Amino acid sequence: MVVATFKDGVTPEVIRELIPAEQAQAKILEDKGLLGAIKVAMPRRTVFLEVFSETEQEALEVIESLPLVKVWDYEIFQTTPPAGSGV
Repeated sequence: MVVATFKDGVTPEVIRELIPAEQAQAKILEDKGLLGAIKVAMPRRTVFLEVFSETEQEALEVIESLPLVKVWDYEIFQTTPPAGSGV
């Protein structure tokens, strides 16, 4: 899971300009099975991204390929399935 926050000073106009390229790249990553849900909490200027990878380096490469990464500060959180889920 990646939690990203918009950097200070990033305006809604800058974000809107990057959205078409972001959507196109996200679709490519989704089709490859590397990116799942993307949730945006704009009032908190926070984005949650579900990234599928074997390593943190691979997750980093996925995130770094997204156009909005240049206006984000982000952290990668390795997650595990809930106990007893059989996954």
